[in-house]
Amino acid sequence: EARTASLTSAESPTPVPSMLVVVENDSPVDRARLVHLAETGWRAGVHVLWCAPSRAELPAACRVFLSADEQGSWSAGFADDSRDIAPLAVEPLTVPEAERIARSLAPVIDSGARIDDASDLPRAVSVLTLSGTSFGHDPRTVIERWVESDSLSAARSAPSRRPATLRAVVGQTVGAPLVLDLRSQGPHALVGGTTGAGKSELLQSWVLGMAASHSPERVTFLFVDYKGGSAFAECVDLPHSVGLVTDLSPHLVRRALTSLNAELRYREHVLNAAKAKDLAEMERQGRPDAPPSLVIVVDEFAALAQEVPEFVDGVVNVAQRGRSLGLHLILATQRPAGVIKDNLRANTNLRIALRMADEADSTDILGVGDAAFFDQEAPGRAAVKIGSSRLVPFQSGYAGAVTPDAAPAPEITLRELSLSGGAMWEAPSESATPIDGTSDLTRMVSTIRRASTEAAVTPPRRPWLPELPSVVELADLPTDRRDVSLVLGMQDNPEQQAQPILSFDPDRDGNLAVFGTGGSGKSTVLRTLAVTSALAIRGGPVHIYGLDFGTRGLQMLEPLPNVGSIIPGDDAERVARLLSMLRGMIDERSGRFADVQASSIVEYRDRSGHVSEPRILLLLDGFATFRQQYEIGSGSGVFEQLLSIAADGRQVGVHVILTADRPATVPSALSSLVPRRLVLRAADENDLSILGVPRDLFTMHSPPGRGYVDGHEVQIAVLGKSQSVADQAEAVRRLAAAMRKHTDWPDAPGVRRLPDTVRLAELPVAHGDLPAFGLEDATLGPIGCPREGTFVVAGSLTGVNRPAD
Repeated sequence: EARTASLTSAESPTPVPSMLVVVENDSPVDRARLVHLAETGWRAGVHVLWCAPSRAELPAACRVFLSADEQGSWSAGFADDSRDIAPLAVEPLTVPEAERIARSLAPVIDSGARIDDASDLPRAVSVLTLSGTSFGHDPRTVIERWVESDSLSAARSAPSRRPATLRAVVGQTVGAPLVLDLRSQGPHALVGGTTGAGKSELLQSWVLGMAASHSPERVTFLFVDYKGGSAFAECVDLPHSVGLVTDLSPHLVRRALTSLNAELRYREHVLNAAKAKDLAEMERQGRPDAPPSLVIVVDEFAALAQEVPEFVDGVVNVAQRGRSLGLHLILATQRPAGVIKDNLRANTNLRIALRMADEADSTDILGVGDAAFFDQEAPGRAAVKIGSSRLVPFQSGYAGAVTPDAAPAPEITLRELSLSGGAMWEAPSESATPIDGTSDLTRMVSTIRRASTEAAVTPPRRPWLPELPSVVELADLPTDRRDVSLVLGMQDNPEQQAQPILSFDPDRDGNLAVFGTGGSGKSTVLRTLAVTSALAIRGGPVHIYGLDFGTRGLQMLEPLPNVGSIIPGDDAERVARLLSMLRGMIDERSGRFADVQASSIVEYRDRSGHVSEPRILLLLDGFATFRQQYEIGSGSGVFEQLLSIAADGRQVGVHVILTADRPATVPSALSSLVPRRLVLRAADENDLSILGVPRDLFTMHSPPGRGYVDGHEVQIAVLGKSQSVADQAEAVRRLAAAMRKHTDWPDAPGVRRLPDTVRLAELPVAHGDLPAFGLEDATLGPIGCPREGTFVVAGSLTGVNRPAD
């Protein structure tokens, strides 16, 4: 303890010499204390030479061994390596000779020994200088390094007994490169540095070092940058990268944490299936299904924690469970005070500090205030502390440097020395390899990508899927083209790490309500449903009827052959006629369906053989206006018919899909008949709460069609892959023309108006056994005189078509 204090003190007056302790295996001293000395003493310059009858009796702290067998043959090796170096020629030495040499060396002090201070560190060092300039242009060098690290399955002949590492060259220490290993020194790392200290460059160098040494089959990277993604702009192009998350909102934070927990569960299932206690054991077994280590690199962690503090708790959970599962964190921050909690600090065994703002911040990371005094003119100057070991200063690699493939010739100056002075000579210059100004980062990323392609490395599995796109092309979504499941778009399911298809299943869902403010995409949902119904040409046809009480957003659907009529809201006659027609259809179908004991239209088609029986979708755009016109007064019968259609239609294949601005618009009598709800962006956050939608899900920049259903975020697809209504209308026209050429189903019958003039020649002579004299308003069929009673014709004399005529 005294030596440790002296070594870490900047005011130590004299150098501290090393000490060698020789231990006999059967020493009467407490063995546990000796083992502890062997494990920790080397940090203070105390080294242990342990003598034992056999290697098996050496403590694990003895990493290097020298062994002799009964025949006097010697061998040496490392404890963590199965290979022995043998035979060895050992020089004999008698005890008197050893004593004489030891006493002669005791007073000797090496005055030329290097002093480990900042003066021995370079002011700057490039990543290609650290790793080798061939990594900037030769993919074979990268592949060879991957083979050496045993991280390329195609080159692996047998399972390796050595534990896999995540070693990477990060910078330059005094006299040697700095190599960090997240597995043996982590499992997680904390990096601190104030603005301009070189924190982002250190992260880039670390990521490049791991990517150059290990293939995507061994390690992958997930980047989280709260500053906008600039720190990892090019690292995202590495074949090891599985995603970049930036500008996190509270909603995206929840999504991120859900994805991380899902990744933990996935890896737990993989390990359980392999009967392995951790990822390292799976790798030693040589199992091809062993997932790669996932390194999550978070920049500006403190700013993220202040804006969305729940993210910290989620990250702590990852830190506590992630080591055995192969998940590692590298957390970078400017001010760690108050952000890095104790339970997270306990798991970040590897600490790196660049120049800090003050001594308190430096002490928070390293335990000492040294990092506050690093030179401002030397960005990248840092110190690393692993556990309780002493600090190691180093200069981090700079990925933005432009390093030539060949080192330039040293500058040589020659001068003649004579009494009269001499002439200056200049050595002939040697031309260096020309460079085009491309940074080391860009060159290494390109080389590593080429190496991955040449080695035929399978792209890594993405545990963190990107956000849903703002526009989804309906034609690109898979579908079986049956009316039992009508594709609407994509949904985001981070719990399962998937983005499956969103569909409307009429027989299961019955009816559908779409809520959203103006411009949120309500009409888009109805148009998509009509288009995907037109594409459902297997099993049976789907007929579409629309009531457009909105901004005529459904009018473009009329060219489709499966669209019967799109009726504007001000056409009260046809609105009533359509609902009356659907009500009559439900009553008529109920009897036919009961005859074959069918509870759905699919069962009816199968049992009756009437495969052409159409499913009916009633699209009502603008329910608030419809309710205002028909709920009270003379039109109340029309409103009641809509309720009855919603209540009785599902069993016979008639379904209602309506849109509304607010949930209060839909009365409880109808709301109970609509079990499934699709919620788009709302004008009032209270409406979202009523509908069970997180308030922070939508923003003013949410694209049209972004919604929430069944607990998941969704994006409604459009035909034509454009939010432009004109582009969608043109795509619908092209689809309609193609359908008329390739579809055998007859067109859906329309809903006509009652004509102003009826020609007598167009009427049948009789309606039943009664003489026909006109058309009935409800059915547009002929109507005849009553058989009994008085028939009265009332009205003004002008313009009356008298029956006598």
